[in-house]
Amino acid sequence: MVEFFREEEYQPGYSLGDKVVFLSIGLGGFTVLMGLFLFLTVSQRVGGLILICGILAGVLPYGLFSFLKSRAVKQMENQFPEFLSDLAESKRGGMNLVRAFESATENDYGRMNSEIERIYNELSWGIPFPEVMERFNKRLKDSAVIQESISIIIQSFRSGGDITATIESVADDAARLRKVLQEKDAQLQQQLFIMYVIFFLFIGITIGIYTMLEQLLGLGTVEEGAIEGISGVIGEEDAGGPTNFCSGEILAARPICTTSQIFGFVPANISSGEVAFTSAYAEDHAYGQMAYYKGLLFLMLMIQGVSTAAVAGQIKEGTPSAGLKHAVIMLPIAFVAYITVVGGAGI
Repeated sequence: MVEFFREEEYQPGYSLGDKVVFLSIGLGGFTVLMGLFLFLTVSQRVGGLILICGILAGVLPYGLFSFLKSRAVKQMENQFPEFLSDLAESKRGGMNLVRAFESATENDYGRMNSEIERIYNELSWGIPFPEVMERFNKRLKDSAVIQESISIIIQSFRSGGDITATIESVADDAARLRKVLQEKDAQLQQQLFIMYVIFFLFIGITIGIYTMLEQLLGLGTVEEGAIEGISGVIGEEDAGGPTNFCSGEILAARPICTTSQIFGFVPANISSGEVAFTSAYAEDHAYGQMAYYKGLLFLMLMIQGVSTAAVAGQIKEGTPSAGLKHAVIMLPIAFVAYITVVGGAGI
């Protein structure tokens, strides 16, 4: 299991998670450079796909570890009130702190088990209780709930107060807070479901928009399209506008057209650069316009998926990186649906 809660002062060096993230960034960077080289010299489609894989390889491990750490903190916060209640009960039964923590090591508190055992070991070695709890507080610096609770216990111990009553009070407060958070999660779950529904509707709308454009503009065919005289709308030479969105004349359209080439949204025989879009065959079939609209809608769909997932993570877990699990669900569904329905349209 990856260790998320470390003390830099007593555990120098990088954790396993840090090493994996650094290694993935290095490999991802090398893959990006290799993909960029192939993109410029060999094939835009092959180089572009390798470049995208490099970016994913560099980003996904960091997002994964951030999500796992956030989940571990949440699990410990859920188990923390029960642990404090049992600790106070042991103290009220006449045990000292060392014996109370020893008794706690025999119970199952999930993610808290390793930390409780560590606290007990440090106390049994003769380390003062305040110092042990401060070290525990440093390890759990990502949890505001545990930070505040432990700080109160430490202050009560140092001031000579009733530590048992303090622990019981902190446990009750933490339990009430956990109940409030559970109610909040139930409400947020409904919002999360609505966000999924909205995103799936967006997928359908995006596919519908391209299908409509394909029929209206005659994309991928030699026909003019359903709208008579559409050349005046999309801009033919006699209308004074560019004849091809992917001819290279429109700078802002180049990344969109390249996206279509990378993901195979246009026939392979015109996927070798901007020059291919200016051939007579490509002009007759409006492949420049087709590539532009396919790429534009695809990028919109992917950006919408990433944004929706990040917002879902922020709402549900309190951090955008927690949206990784939602992105893993949303993006593949959107990608497969778009490639299946739109990717082969007009080819």
